[in-house]
Amino acid sequence: MAVKAWRVVRQALPALTVATFIPLGLFYLALTLGSCMWAIGVSVLYAWVMAAGQYVRRRKVSGMLMVTWMMATFRAVLALASGHTFLYFALPVLETAGFGLMFVVSLVTCEPLVVRLARDPVPSAADGLAERPDLVRALSAVWASCYVASAAATIVLLMTTPLPVFFAAHVATGWLCSATAGILTVLIVRRRAKGLFALVTGRTTPASGEASRLDLTLGRPVPELAAA
Repeated sequence: MAVKAWRVVRQALPALTVATFIPLGLFYLALTLGSCMWAIGVSVLYAWVMAAGQYVRRRKVSGMLMVTWMMATFRAVLALASGHTFLYFALPVLETAGFGLMFVVSLVTCEPLVVRLARDPVPSAADGLAERPDLVRALSAVWASCYVASAAATIVLLMTTPLPVFFAAHVATGWLCSATAGILTVLIVRRRAKGLFALVTGRTTPASGEASRLDLTLGRPVPELAAA
């Protein structure tokens, strides 16, 4: 199980690095060397440059980077319009709750958000996931709950702790919620779509012609092919 989990993490690491780790590091570097406004400007510039670069190269922006671009821009505009940088740190409460609701709202679109985000770390399984509306709904509910819970924890921390403590506690709480949702995602996929989990982990099944192909919706040989 540990090896399989590492494969998923390794697949997701490039997208996470570009959309999360690098902008976070740039923000705190600019905050340390300059000011809060410099940090905000650097984070927005990075998001726009990376999103534009991906679009020019691939005519498509990854789901994770799209979220980073959207949130960084919206927070910066609000902070500049109000003249209070404190709003830049308070805004994640609304952003996180809103992003959680996007998982539910996007269910009525041609490609739900959970499927779009799955294309970043595990593109081979995204199409299989899209073919399972019940699984997409379940995973959307898990991640919507994750972000709403993170938003609730953030507002409590913001109202009850000093700003330096808030920074560390906010990041830790966010990662805890995400880790919990990630574990639940793996358990749900293993339970409802074993064939899909096989694609995610890179596991293969011994083949015997076309009859041994996996039906991603049930994790068993396709009946029509097996009968042939």
